[in-house]
Amino acid sequence: MKIICKRELLANSFGMTGGIVKAQSPKPILRNVKMEAHSDEIVLFATDMEVGLRITFPCDQVQEPGSVVMPADRLMMILKESREEFVTIESDGNKTIITAESRFVFPTEDPEEFPGTPVFSEENFLVTKARYVREAIRRTSFATDSESGRYALGGIFMDYKENRLNFVATDGRRMAVQQIEASVHGEYPEQKTAIATPRSLAIVDRLLVHGDADVSIALQDNCFMIQSENIFFYSSLLEGRFPEWRVGISQLREPKTLVLPMDPFSQAIRFAAVVTDNTFPGVILEFGEGKMTISAVHVERGEMVREFPVDYPDAYMALKLNGGYLAAFLRAIGDDAAVKMNFVDSRMGVLFETEDGYRYLVMPMQLDAKLRRNAGTKEASEDSDAE
Repeated sequence: MKIICKRELLANSFGMTGGIVKAQSPKPILRNVKMEAHSDEIVLFATDMEVGLRITFPCDQVQEPGSVVMPADRLMMILKESREEFVTIESDGNKTIITAESRFVFPTEDPEEFPGTPVFSEENFLVTKARYVREAIRRTSFATDSESGRYALGGIFMDYKENRLNFVATDGRRMAVQQIEASVHGEYPEQKTAIATPRSLAIVDRLLVHGDADVSIALQDNCFMIQSENIFFYSSLLEGRFPEWRVGISQLREPKTLVLPMDPFSQAIRFAAVVTDNTFPGVILEFGEGKMTISAVHVERGEMVREFPVDYPDAYMALKLNGGYLAAFLRAIGDDAAVKMNFVDSRMGVLFETEDGYRYLVMPMQLDAKLRRNAGTKEASEDSDAE
């Protein structure tokens, strides 16, 4: 095999394999990337047996077709350091020679020993846009819980139903859901689900660099596959059960709704972070008579209060939520999102919704007795009777 290829193109393509190839893999062959040279294109393969990647890109000077297995880390060092426009790679089956200002000779392993990579040959799959997939990953992956033993909360649940693909993550105390449009190619079940690992979707997020590109997604029983432009990626799934995520949202019957003024609300949550920590994470939200008051108290770090007007004509209400969860939500949606806040009382979950299909459900923390009484909940009434 012998090729002469643009260094920048090689560097970009090999760089995409960085999250897959493990330098300390127990199988030495998996520390490498397999390269196949065809008449006018190069194909790279990388896998750790849990996830795998195939990248195809053009090459004008394939002087001798063939295949070779190369050490990914050392080749990337060469490509990053070199300033040559073109790099020559050639192999005789026993050694690989790389010429890029300097000349490097590496021993090579048998390409036939490199694990095979499946091909995206599905006739039935979902189609959406890369930017929707990336946004769904970024808006949900932070809400997973890798320590859960009852459910597969360490993964991100992909739930297709009625031309909607939902990405869902929860740790039992909060839940993030992003719904995206997805058309069907061929025939597809009315509902299909899969649980992806956060690592696999983090790789997908990094691979989908062109937001307007079409993305084909196939959810299978033991893996999911993604094809977009010159990239094919697959990953095994996380085993286990995922909670019935729609139940938590449906329990909010006839909620009160408040359109949040995002500038003062976001600033207040950032201010609350000054005095809260993991020991005392609670932030109190009080609203009534056309205003909202956000406060936080810490026995050692102090207290803060921020008040601003809101369009809320109903009776006084108080909620206590984890400030860290609110901060994570605000980071996920960015600065320009319009947000509705839905709630029933101080004991039920609070649902935040954006106009682009994002929902974030946060379970409340317990209010002190005084605030419960002021909020006029049944719980407060029972406390008063007990007193």
